[in-house]
Amino acid sequence: MNSFLYRLMYWLGQSRWDTGLTPPEVAKAFELEDFPPGPVLDLGCGTGTNVIFMAKQGRPAIGIDFVPEAIAKARDKAQRAGVATQTQFHLGDVTQLAQLNLPGCSFALDMGCFHGLSPEGQRRYAEELAATLIPGGRYMLYTLAPRRQAGISFGVLPEYVQAVFTPWFGIAQMERGTFWGNDSTWFWMEHKQ
Repeated sequence: MNSFLYRLMYWLGQSRWDTGLTPPEVAKAFELEDFPPGPVLDLGCGTGTNVIFMAKQGRPAIGIDFVPEAIAKARDKAQRAGVATQTQFHLGDVTQLAQLNLPGCSFALDMGCFHGLSPEGQRRYAEELAATLIPGGRYMLYTLAPRRQAGISFGVLPEYVQAVFTPWFGIAQMERGTFWGNDSTWFWMEHKQ
């Protein structure tokens, strides 16, 4: 995805995808606590809303994004929320997680990052995520259906997601929905033993 475009959108305050609210699906996952103890990870964390939420649930929480403006805002928000010591924010590439020397994580969340990567980037992302999550770790992925907007193509079909992640993850549940009038899908996955 074009980092300049995302940087510009954050700088202009036009990051309308960043609602500042943790989705009920994520809140429910933490309420049920059906994943192992340990650090949690938000891939494409933006301004850190979900990282802060996860830290408030008692987990060491890590956020990664490639937009410096988003990471700066996330650090500031975590400080104001009183969870700066429970959070880490990394400026980095989600397709190169090994370079960040992350601890083994028990849970990972992605709300709209994966579907904006190139097909090669998506394959690297899945492989790097598999190396980062502990066996039995959980992964929640939210994607939009394929579309083109403002000259940019993004989105994926559920069948494609299954094909990319199957070598490392089992899909426990899928739930289709809509976001801003576009088809979307939540995936709940478990890292294979």
